[in-house]
Amino acid sequence: MAVAASATLSHHCLASCRSCVAASSRQLPLGARAAAVASASLSSSSNTASPAFHQPGTSHFSSSSASPSSSSTCPPHAVNASRSVVVAPTTALAPTTAARFGCSTRIGPMTISRRSFVETLAERTLIAAGYTPPPRKAKEQEEEGRRPRRPRNHIPAGAPYSKELRLLAHVMETATPGDPMSVCEAVESFGKKVLNPSGQWLKVAGDAKAVVLTSAMSGKPRGGSILEIGCYCGYSAIRMAMTVPDVRIVTLEVDPAHVVIARNMVAFAGLAHRIDVWTGHSKDLLTRIPYRYGGPEKFKVGGVFMDQRGSRYDEDLKTLESLGILLPGCVVVADNVLKPGSPTFLWRLQRGGTYDNHFVRLTEFAMPAEDWMSVSVRRQDAPTGTGSPDPSGPDAPEELDQLQWEADRMRAQATRVPGVTFEEWAAFSDHMKEGMGRHGIIATLDAQQLVEEPELVLGPHGRAERQERRDMIAAAAELATKKGSALPEYITAFSC
Repeated sequence: MAVAASATLSHHCLASCRSCVAASSRQLPLGARAAAVASASLSSSSNTASPAFHQPGTSHFSSSSASPSSSSTCPPHAVNASRSVVVAPTTALAPTTAARFGCSTRIGPMTISRRSFVETLAERTLIAAGYTPPPRKAKEQEEEGRRPRRPRNHIPAGAPYSKELRLLAHVMETATPGDPMSVCEAVESFGKKVLNPSGQWLKVAGDAKAVVLTSAMSGKPRGGSILEIGCYCGYSAIRMAMTVPDVRIVTLEVDPAHVVIARNMVAFAGLAHRIDVWTGHSKDLLTRIPYRYGGPEKFKVGGVFMDQRGSRYDEDLKTLESLGILLPGCVVVADNVLKPGSPTFLWRLQRGGTYDNHFVRLTEFAMPAEDWMSVSVRRQDAPTGTGSPDPSGPDAPEELDQLQWEADRMRAQATRVPGVTFEEWAAFSDHMKEGMGRHGIIATLDAQQLVEEPELVLGPHGRAERQERRDMIAAAAELATKKGSALPEYITAFSC
């Protein structure tokens, strides 16, 4: 469809400044980024395009399209500042497409301003496609000034990543900047109070799972970073950063949109200096990440949290063992080993002989279904630097392979429409528990026990590490008292 000649953006730097378009489009999802590039191309090739370059300090509007009362001055390259665009009334948005981009369904001769550089790019692309606007009401034509803005968290249901974007908006509106605990509380409240009533589920390690995760990581050996595989929106990385002060958290996430959300969440919590979020699949990144931190000889790992696809747990752990970066006493935590499940991974942990294991029973976050988390401590005599994975013991029984296939099928179904109901998840958890129990894979600990005795999850290693840490903090507190000062509260809490 031909580009409507009247759909112009006169003298506006969004139409002509390619550097502004390129810089801003990097902040968009892939679909909107393509829309931004397309709109830049259309505006530069159209007969009605703006001048080749917009000079900072000039008016947003040409003399033919703007009144003196509506003109303003553009600061140099302030692409997110209070910009205004006037669009001619012969083109508008298709309602369904506009809803997808989160913008207005009617954009006649009105001012689009301030918050929506992203929306402006999407709107211009749709306008150029030749959509015709409905006639404006007389009352709308008489309105003066800018229309009321939509709420910041107005994200259409069903839009790509709508759940995660709503989560980020909720955190930024309800949490305190620079306060990691308030960020975690906001995430949990969103999962329970916003998503749960509608039957949706937020896949984060909250509530009892947070207790297991923090109890395990608090007993990691001194030195070494924490490696997380499966960052999602950054909740568990923030939890671990609070639990173990002054330890680098390296986290991997395969979905670029989740990476952007997680980085925003981490920065809002004030932990961007301690948490590195990397984009890519664990199959590709695990062998490369050590070289980003000086090589396998320097990059050592004292804690691992696996929250990716359960069928990857075994392969990813073998890769880490082959690299020789796991410290003796390294704590390996895996989520969702019962629901959807990772039976072949649990079989290897039990029969391999290089880890001391606990399989912790708990209730899934914001869902009435049982789940397990595995907590494994690497033995002091485990092989290191051999270039090959640890011995895996006998092959898993055929029934466990079948259960692994069923777990992957359920995991795939959960990503489709209509998904999996809470009742179906609960029934599947019972099925997995019964099948694994026939091969000696059973829960060995309840999460409620860890509230009072968190060191139980690490066995003898945990008790020894915790006592040593308490002795060190007690000695530091005594020294601080002699000097007339006191230890920070987060350090004394770390000894509990």
